[in-house]
Amino acid sequence: MELKPHVIMVPLPFQGHIKPFLCLAQLLSQTGLYITFVNTRYNHKRFSNLSALSLQFPNLHFESIFDGMPDEDNHPRPLTYDFFYGLKYQAKEHLKELIGTLSQRSENAQSLSITCIIGDGSVYFPVDVAEELGIPVISFCCHSAHYLLAYICIPKLIEDGQLPYHEGSKMELKPHVIMVPLPFQGHIKPFLCLAQLLSQTGLYITFVNTRYNHKRFSNLSALSLQFPNLHFESISNGMPDEDDHPCPLTYDFYGLKYQAKEHLKELIGTLSQRSENAQSLSITCIIGDGSVYFPVDVAEELGIPVISFCCHSAHYLLAYICIPKLIEDGQLPYHEDMVDEENDNSVISFPEVLEIGPKERGYIVDWAPQEWVIAHDIVGGFLTHGGWNSILESILAGVPMIGWPNLGDQRVNVECIRNVWRIGVELEACDRWTI
Repeated sequence: MELKPHVIMVPLPFQGHIKPFLCLAQLLSQTGLYITFVNTRYNHKRFSNLSALSLQFPNLHFESIFDGMPDEDNHPRPLTYDFFYGLKYQAKEHLKELIGTLSQRSENAQSLSITCIIGDGSVYFPVDVAEELGIPVISFCCHSAHYLLAYICIPKLIEDGQLPYHEGSKMELKPHVIMVPLPFQGHIKPFLCLAQLLSQTGLYITFVNTRYNHKRFSNLSALSLQFPNLHFESISNGMPDEDDHPCPLTYDFYGLKYQAKEHLKELIGTLSQRSENAQSLSITCIIGDGSVYFPVDVAEELGIPVISFCCHSAHYLLAYICIPKLIEDGQLPYHEDMVDEENDNSVISFPEVLEIGPKERGYIVDWAPQEWVIAHDIVGGFLTHGGWNSILESILAGVPMIGWPNLGDQRVNVECIRNVWRIGVELEACDRWTI
């Protein structure tokens, strides 16, 4: 086999880095160099023109490695600590394995021996691998010339005293708050709003969602860029087939109470370990959803201060506070044997018609941008259970409501819609005549 330089290229697995690396790889291959372009499997599968590139550039070949993230095919890749941790340790080992495989091929005259590695200047693991294996390495920066110039000038600025720097300084100490909402949209949204407000005050926020909901966050990268102190983690919710299993109002709260509780403890243990290694901040307190108790249990077991945050309206909270007094005065009937513990985990079956959906005059979808839908000119009314978020969105859009309360604060909220603000009616019975 003709001897020619064999270059391994390893970009940071983001589109803004892969594209310039690919352009450089094409230019180098045209000069006669043999190029192995190493991508993560997640991005490798999304290359739609690999065959065309291989035909156009015969010296350009593609390989892929594992990036260390779970559920690799479908899991989003936001700019979180877990992603970079996986790159630093797991992807590093997989790159070493790949280079070992390529070296073995070169010994069998099936490939060329590796001349050097060109790694992305934004990550260090290609340099680590190259130094461990004794292979020359080049760092290629995808940044602009302005940024590169500023970066090069930093040592001079420090030396001249124009940039404050203390060699022994540790990570700036700031409060680190763990936020754990009930995994329903009506609770996640106000928790996320609160998280954004707290992060803007300088607090370091870790927002803990279930994996099921975490995967449905389409704007994690944008949120992380907009709120640098806001970070996202996920735990199991205790439900079977978590990726595809819906979470209806028959939600298995047993799973939340026991399994999610244990997973939250594990996550806090991991975060505490990171803080000991100066990779994160020590936990100051936990803000848990007032509708579930397991965040309080975890906080008390681990000796962490805890705050319960209620997503209900003030009307509901007032009604809730008055319940013990109403029971005591005999104005609210209550018997301890009213609770049916045997059917606590029962599952309600829904009619098939709800699965099929009305095809002629309506359509049922898994998810829709509710704020956009309500604000559309064609919408003349909104049938709602009376959740606080939906009410606020309807008021903002100027759309009248039909309240159909079911549980929690919904009954009080719908009462305000109907009798206090007079911006809607209540659906008192679900039958054709009433509708």
